[in-house]
Amino acid sequence: MTAEYRVLGPLEVLLDGEPVVVPAGRGRVLLATLLLRANEFVSVDELVERVWDGEPPALDRAHKTLQTVVLRLRQSLGAANCVRTSSRGYTAEVAPGQLDLARFRELAAQGDHRAALELWRGPVLGNVTSESLHREDVPRLVEEQVVTLERRIDEDLARAADVLVPELWSLVRQHPLREVFWAQLMLALHRAGRQAEALSAYQEIRKRLADELGVDPGRRLREAHEQVLSGEVPASPVVPRQLPPAYPHFAGREPELARLTEMVRVRPDEPVLISAINGIGGVGKTALAVQWAHRVADRFPDGQLHVNLRGFDLRAEPLDPIAVARDFLVGLGVPANELPTSDEAVIAEYRSLLARRRVLVVLDNARDVDQVRPLLPGGAGNLVLITSRNRLSGLVAREGAQPVSLDVMDEQAATDLLTERIGAARIAAEPDAVARLVKRCAGLPLALGIVAARAAYGDPLTALADELEKERLDALDIDDPTTGVRHVFSWSLRSVSEDAARVFVMLGRHPGPEFTVEAAASLAAVSGTEARRALAELVGSSLVTRTSIGRYLLHDLLRDYAAERFGELSQERQAEAQQRMFDHYLHSSLKANRWTESRAVWTPLAPPSPAAVIAPVPDVQAAKDWFRTEQSVLLGMLTEMVTAGADDLVWRLAYTLHLPLLREGLLVEGEEAELLALAAAQRRDDVFGRQRLHRALGGIYIAKRELPKAEHHLRSALRCEEEMDNVDGQVDVSRGLAHVYEELGHHDRSLEVLSRLHPRIAELNVYQRGYYLAALARAHQQVGERERAIELCMEAEASFALDDGPKKMPHANNAETLGDIYVELGRYAEAVESYRLSVDRMRAMHHTYYLGEGLFRLARTQIAAGEPEAAREHLVEALSIYEKLHHRGTEEARALLASVINV
Repeated sequence: MTAEYRVLGPLEVLLDGEPVVVPAGRGRVLLATLLLRANEFVSVDELVERVWDGEPPALDRAHKTLQTVVLRLRQSLGAANCVRTSSRGYTAEVAPGQLDLARFRELAAQGDHRAALELWRGPVLGNVTSESLHREDVPRLVEEQVVTLERRIDEDLARAADVLVPELWSLVRQHPLREVFWAQLMLALHRAGRQAEALSAYQEIRKRLADELGVDPGRRLREAHEQVLSGEVPASPVVPRQLPPAYPHFAGREPELARLTEMVRVRPDEPVLISAINGIGGVGKTALAVQWAHRVADRFPDGQLHVNLRGFDLRAEPLDPIAVARDFLVGLGVPANELPTSDEAVIAEYRSLLARRRVLVVLDNARDVDQVRPLLPGGAGNLVLITSRNRLSGLVAREGAQPVSLDVMDEQAATDLLTERIGAARIAAEPDAVARLVKRCAGLPLALGIVAARAAYGDPLTALADELEKERLDALDIDDPTTGVRHVFSWSLRSVSEDAARVFVMLGRHPGPEFTVEAAASLAAVSGTEARRALAELVGSSLVTRTSIGRYLLHDLLRDYAAERFGELSQERQAEAQQRMFDHYLHSSLKANRWTESRAVWTPLAPPSPAAVIAPVPDVQAAKDWFRTEQSVLLGMLTEMVTAGADDLVWRLAYTLHLPLLREGLLVEGEEAELLALAAAQRRDDVFGRQRLHRALGGIYIAKRELPKAEHHLRSALRCEEEMDNVDGQVDVSRGLAHVYEELGHHDRSLEVLSRLHPRIAELNVYQRGYYLAALARAHQQVGERERAIELCMEAEASFALDDGPKKMPHANNAETLGDIYVELGRYAEAVESYRLSVDRMRAMHHTYYLGEGLFRLARTQIAAGEPEAAREHLVEALSIYEKLHHRGTEEARALLASVINV
């Protein structure tokens, strides 16, 4: 089935050519907004503003209602549904060819203006009622249409000017102050032999501009007037066509091509400086620049200039910009014997000549701002396209340059590139090998090109994949220093300072994928300020990438290169860097753990290395955010510690991760980490470590519903607690065992295991006492002793009230138990209040996994209490959580929501 989406006229959705009904009102506004920004995530807050035309209800209610609007829209679209959800908001996921707006822009960028205009079917989104949409978005689209129409008429003027006169008279009446249409009308009349009418048209628009805007005619009108007065078309100047041939095997990069085109479309008659299509060496900057330059060359009728500035060339020094300007002047028609002699005069003549023209200037492989700045032209209508491994931030700050960062290719684009190079038949013949090649080339076009070149000589793809997995950099290193991956990276590294190069090499020990300033400082044994300065330099040179949340990463091949350079250091320096890295992550994790588990007790540990920088974790929220952000790095660090034999660090780090992973529903990751850590504690015969890991694994297996395994580990943890005679610990573990028995239906055993500890309740602090009483209440409830259970729940609440620590799961569980009892007694109003209290406590703890279950339980009780509307809001939120976690209750929640959606 093929879906099509149309916005260049009434909003329409087609499935295999047949119209699909789009719900009127908010559903259409939502879909239209997403399609206008197809394949971009639009935040929930922004959508709320648009859907309610800038006057939304209370935000929390609006967010929940928006989820209902999305649900109904998806149901209406059915197989044509393109709406996708993520933590960043919503997007319309549209493939090439499915959206008329994208096709229009593609055709316009290719210069096929007539075909682009044929896609317009009437007033944009004429069947969508939204004042803000038609005020903010539609005018921009209409402007794109009009600019494309101007381009089409420019093309037609050279062929049949007289035929254009009626159309242009109509256009100047529709757009009475648009100077381009008036200028085109004058030229059409002039070339049709109607000079008097052309001069009369000029007088009319000049008077309009003066009367209505108080301005004189612009450049385009004045030039048309001069041409009419001259009575003839002036001789054409020399038009340079210096662009190198387009790359024969170009794939992917559609978003980047569209972004470049958008920059020109937004400011079609003003100078636009696109600073550095920047990125790491071999990422395809030149290929993208040349490809795009060919697509838009027709927009620059006075020619295209191109030069390789050799900013990062192993075989030659960077070109002198004055010499480049001289060559450009010759290309523009200035005789070599008439060139100015001084440097200043050369630049002045270059800029003066371009000020009267509309030229595309491509400056490829620029070294720095000083090499580029003299070659920036003056006047309006010119465009400079620069590629560089450096970001050229000075141009952004001073000249208003617009940077375009180029990243490595995604898996599909990389596969498409290989297909272009070696043919679909070979790709289809060895799909597994292709997948491995794409993965090992890490999306770097240079690496993919080397693989394709070797495959062209007959090397089997499977053999190439095997070689890449063994020796990636060696397999991608060839004799030509301009294209060998190792040589390209080496030259980039030589272009930065010694301090930055040292930090880069030390990062070769980091397992990735991301790291912070503190991690880099610890590895390199420098201060945070020095590390930040070095990273800024590495980012500017495209050796390191800075993420949107202020972290850093090395692309895979660059990480391989850094690791290779790190391996050249002495064994002593390598070991010291590794220890600093371990200390940074473990002690930062312990610091965060002290905020999230303030009651946790630890056995003594040696202090961190003096050069290890500990992450700043100032409060509970910062600790939770830190764990969430560092999850993947910390899991990788466990493997590194196991390999290094640092068993005492392994179990500690794994235990600090237990609750953060459980809160996020990452049960498989938690199980793998804690099994590694348990083995480490067992190798050390550390009873305290074994107790911690057995207890943690019990919690993981409870969440995974693998209850026999949970019982085994909790029994093992209880034996460790008894060995240490730790009453608090025995109570903790017994509660977990009681829960397992409850889930298994062994309610008598649950009550038995808890009652066994009742004689020692006086030894517990107020928090532990409340926790214990809450669990004991649950056990009594399960055997039908509801009144006794209510008494114990109330005692637990009283004990919790004496504790001034942060709310924990026992607080939420106790309220939940009360809710369960009230449901059994048919007291639904009291049950709803208890469940609501439980949900509020889980929300405060950011406990995503159990929050979803609490919301579902609350909604189900609200339905029983006759509150379907309140239940609907909670079910929408619960379903969103369930879908994210692939929860076993997803279908049940979806069915319950459907049952109340129209109530």
